[in-house]
Amino acid sequence: MATTSTQRIGVRYGILSAVAMIVYFLVINLLDLQDSELVRFGSNIFILIAVVLAINTLKKSYEAMQRLPPYLPGLAIGFLVGLLGSGLYAAFILFHAIFLNPGYAGVLQNQDYFGIRLPLMMVLGSVVILGTAVGAMTGYILMMAFDNSGGSRARPTTTTRHLTNNPH
Repeated sequence: MATTSTQRIGVRYGILSAVAMIVYFLVINLLDLQDSELVRFGSNIFILIAVVLAINTLKKSYEAMQRLPPYLPGLAIGFLVGLLGSGLYAAFILFHAIFLNPGYAGVLQNQDYFGIRLPLMMVLGSVVILGTAVGAMTGYILMMAFDNSGGSRARPTTTTRHLTNNPH
């Protein structure tokens, strides 16, 4: 059951981040800022926000059961939100570049991202890879913050045992 809710949370917030990035993309196009790499890079903040919200949802659901949130499902949520959000966003950019504004494909291809010009599919692949990395790393950092598995934060025991040589 936890796997299903982890997937459900990841998909919900992944779609939410994709919608936010698409709206952001449309706004920067309306403001004629789509040629700025820095402004386009700003869309990744929505993945970060979505991962924070998704892991907070996971944490609250486990706290309601009076349990600590498990580490690996939290990492999975971060990865899933990043992958799904950036994948849907890249698919929208591809749709936009092919059908809505064919000139935009040339703008993307002529950007000098890594010191060379890349084909459109490689640019979109880099969007997916970057979004997935942002989501996974955000999930990793947040789950480290929630981890109570040891160290100085461990609770001391309230009972003490006295060892004696008496067999009774």
